[in-house]
Order: sequence, then structure tokens, then C-alpha cells
Amino acid sequence: MGDQEEVHEQMKANMSALKEQMASMMDAMLGMKQLMESNAATAAIVSSAAKADPTLPTAVHPPFSNVVEREKSTQGHVSNPHPGYNRGG
Repeated sequence: MGDQEEVHEQMKANMSALKEQMASMMDAMLGMKQLMESNAATAAIVSSAAKADPTLPTAVHPPFSNVVEREKSTQGHVSNPHPGYNRGG
């Protein structure tokens, strides 16, 4: 009967450790979610500011925002980011 109790105690210890690891992972994921939401909010503010004042420097108005908006507007179709660029020979 001693072996069975020992196994049971080990299982309880393993479950406790697993719960702690899962809680830690959940905290990390929530932190990542908050960071992503913060970045999205910042991007929206910068985009709004750039639309209101197109003379802002490129550090405030990154060029990739237009590409992202263009891709969204084409509903999944990738548009040519270089319209004057011709491929081929």
C-alpha cells in the first residue's frame, strides 16, 4: 500500500507543478495579447495622424501601412506594391 500512496503523492505534486506552469503560460499569453492590442492601437493612431497630415516624416508614417491597407482592400488578392515595375525580359 506504501507504493500506491507514494505514486498518488507524486501525481499530486506533478499536477500542482502543471497547474503552476499553465498559470505562468496564461500570464505570458495575456501579456502578449495586451502588447499586440497596444501595438494595434498605436498603429491606428499613427495611421490617423498620417492621414490627417500627410507631410509627417516617414518615421511617423511608415510606408508599409499603405501596403497593408491595399492588401486589405483587395480582399485577399495581393496587389503589386511597385506598379511601375515590370517583370520579365
